[in-house]
Amino acid sequence: MSYRTFVDRDGAYWQVWDSQPTKMERRMCESDRRRPQYFAWGGTERRSGSERRTTSQRRITLSEGYGAGWLTFESLHEKRRLIPIPAQWEDLSQPELRTLCERAKRIAKSDGARSA
Repeated sequence: MSYRTFVDRDGAYWQVWDSQPTKMERRMCESDRRRPQYFAWGGTERRSGSERRTTSQRRITLSEGYGAGWLTFESLHEKRRLIPIPAQWEDLSQPELRTLCERAKRIAKSDGARSA
């Protein structure tokens, strides 16, 4: 993960970093060879109950376009994301980072507290 800072035209201090997901929801990929193949079954159903999983786990799925990573821009009052990550963004000048930030999509900024 690379990290940069810059100041925008209004004097606000921004932090920017790249995020590249390491685990994705495997079922999102159409060509996934692990996807089960369904065959017609003529026998008696032996399964019972509606939920057969023995453990529950949180699954994270990414919105379209975020699978290859994104840039996050954050100031004290605002947070933004930009996809895709521009090539060599770590070497861009401050004005070029400002331009990328202006193009980035605003997102809700969390307060860091986790709900139970």
